[in-house]
Amino acid sequence: MHRLPVVAIILALTIHGEALGQSADPPTSRLNTYECESLPRPLRLSVQLLDDADRFLKFKDHFENELRAAGAEITTNAPAVLTLDVRTVREYQGESAGPLFELRAGQENTNIGQDGTVFFRGNVWSNRSNSVLGGPKRQSGQRSLNQLQVTVNINRNTDGRCLWQGEVLHNLDGENADIITLRTLTILAGNLGKTVRNRALTIYP
Repeated sequence: MHRLPVVAIILALTIHGEALGQSADPPTSRLNTYECESLPRPLRLSVQLLDDADRFLKFKDHFENELRAAGAEITTNAPAVLTLDVRTVREYQGESAGPLFELRAGQENTNIGQDGTVFFRGNVWSNRSNSVLGGPKRQSGQRSLNQLQVTVNINRNTDGRCLWQGEVLHNLDGENADIITLRTLTILAGNLGKTVRNRALTIYP
């Protein structure tokens, strides 16, 4: 089997990433979901929160209604447990956005294959740091970014094994975080049991 030189691969991906990064503004919302195992049908769930404050209980009620509309049964002592986590994280960006790729060679098992193949790693997508799809980022000064993170995990009640995971990341730009959260929960319920990779979203408050 022929292998392309590592340098050639990095060069091709770098050029591709720069072209994409310059073509349009990066989207502010992304959806990622992963089906670990096929969800049982009919799907019976209990919903748990990592925070039981009033605003999170409102999210839970809304999400349960959306799940029922998607065909799930919400009940206590269900064979599957859904955990909902909603948080807003403030991140700071400095002048350097980090390297586009990190290439290592040596004795680390994570970077050198048993046949001597050299591996490299780098971000596939990021709208804040350097990445293959987003291209290189150049920052001046420092600014803060509020990112809404809505994460859902469905696990077996008996042994905790993963059944499905879903996450929406949204860069808040003066929007009402609670309204955006309700919209993301509707999107996550609509993608229940599916696997989605880095899909750009348009979220209307």
